[in-house]
Amino acid sequence: MPAPRKQYTHLEMEAALCVWEWINDVTLDDTPQVIAEWVKLREGVGSVELRHQSIVLGKWCLKIYDLLTKQDSDFFDSMAYDWEVIPMMMRYANDPAGVPAIYKESLPDPNAIAQLVAREVLFQRYVWDCEREADKQWKYRDLVSDHDDVIERAFEDGEEPAAVIKDLGEELELIKF
Repeated sequence: MPAPRKQYTHLEMEAALCVWEWINDVTLDDTPQVIAEWVKLREGVGSVELRHQSIVLGKWCLKIYDLLTKQDSDFFDSMAYDWEVIPMMMRYANDPAGVPAIYKESLPDPNAIAQLVAREVLFQRYVWDCEREADKQWKYRDLVSDHDDVIERAFEDGEEPAAVIKDLGEELELIKF
């Protein structure tokens, strides 16, 4: 009698497929977002092993996702799961030496990564709020990306987006619309 097959949930399969898609995006030559360390890993372990470990990585991502949505089911609202959320998590799938990790025992603690991902999500929302304010106040949405160091500092300092954009525009002597 053959051994029973492992059963995976729909969410586990979706996460694994999204991880595999991300791995392909960062390891194949025809994509602009190639990450050298992941390419080296793929060359070392092979595509089959990486694809198989996408299941492990997907489950790891789901743990992070569950931690971040436990209190707020809309935590990732307005973010694409496959193109933004999974890649954000996967950027932290490294061992302590900074080498990409694909095996359960070498992946970082999901609780620690959840904090890093939470900061990224909150910062992204802050940037969006600043862009809306820049468009509203100055009709200059790119003011935010043109001064990303100012926006980063303002986020860290807990400044309100409207005030940051107002002050920045006035400092640059922009014309208000």
